[in-house]
Amino acid sequence: MTLANDKLGQWLKMEHYRLHCVERWADSPRKQAVLTGIRSALERMQAAAPASADQPMCMVCASRRRESAVLQFPSPSPAAPVITRLAA
Repeated sequence: MTLANDKLGQWLKMEHYRLHCVERWADSPRKQAVLTGIRSALERMQAAAPASADQPMCMVCASRRRESAVLQFPSPSPAAPVITRLAA
């Protein structure tokens, strides 16, 4: 790996670290603006990185689930009798 690629790799790691630090901030317009800037920088650097370079994967990103499964409860059957009397 050349010196330029090594520097690019270090910048990628630093921006990735910044991303996780900013994700901990309280929700605000400033947080959204900073996250947008960091993601933009990461995309540009990843596009400039050689294809042979390993994409870094941190433990935080690896442990995140991509999508949550939403389960629907079945609707009650209209044929179910309605109990009006209670047992003693």
